[in-house]
Amino acid sequence: MSWVLTVCLALIAMASGALSSGRHLSVAGATSVLAYLRQAVPEWEKTHPGYTVSLSGGGSVAGLVEVSQGRVDLGVSDIPPRAEWTQGRQLVAVPLGKLPILFIAHPGVNPTALSRETLAALLAGRRRTWPGLGTKVLVMTRPLSSGALNVVESQILKGQRMSPEAIVQLSNGAMLAAVRETPGALGYVESDHAPRGVTVLAVGGCAFSAQNPSAWPYYTRPTLYYRPDAPPVVRDLAAFLARPGTGQGAA
Repeated sequence: MSWVLTVCLALIAMASGALSSGRHLSVAGATSVLAYLRQAVPEWEKTHPGYTVSLSGGGSVAGLVEVSQGRVDLGVSDIPPRAEWTQGRQLVAVPLGKLPILFIAHPGVNPTALSRETLAALLAGRRRTWPGLGTKVLVMTRPLSSGALNVVESQILKGQRMSPEAIVQLSNGAMLAAVRETPGALGYVESDHAPRGVTVLAVGGCAFSAQNPSAWPYYTRPTLYYRPDAPPVVRDLAAFLARPGTGQGAA
């Protein structure tokens, strides 16, 4: 287990406390859906007086580990569970939909469109300067526990690894801030809208549109997970968060 994941698990444990402590529930995992959860959870709490829900990140793998070991009530992951993370325990999956992965650059970067091959060369470190500019590319990436990294390596890098010089950002928000503030930066975020303050890159002739997100080919599938013996209130919270009109992703 990497040191990053170990730190994330420790932070989750401190933030969430014990599983289902009375009328307190805990949710942990993929940071890409935290903004949505922070909006949706208070709506659920209004209809369940006396209940409170704590939210923490840590990444997809951490979410699966924590829920399988009973340290949180709901885990959030955009990577399917693996036996080494869940210790072979079965989990109930509640899909939240699709969440686009957008490739972003510092606002001073031009061009704004790349071929998939050029993007892959930049992310892998095989090409070190921006096309047409000659300025150095600073690659930002997510931890090994990130579902977004898993998708980027499989669909963009086609099995290659991210540049060993890439700077790891521990959350979706940290990635966005780092790319926005670092000249020459290149990274990726999970978002259903074009973030402000960065250049959202078109890839392979396809440009992202919030009005037609289903046309964008790169996305994760964030999913809520709970243990089969979870109490009804946990199942109710998961169903609420995944219901049409509440979900944060594209259909």
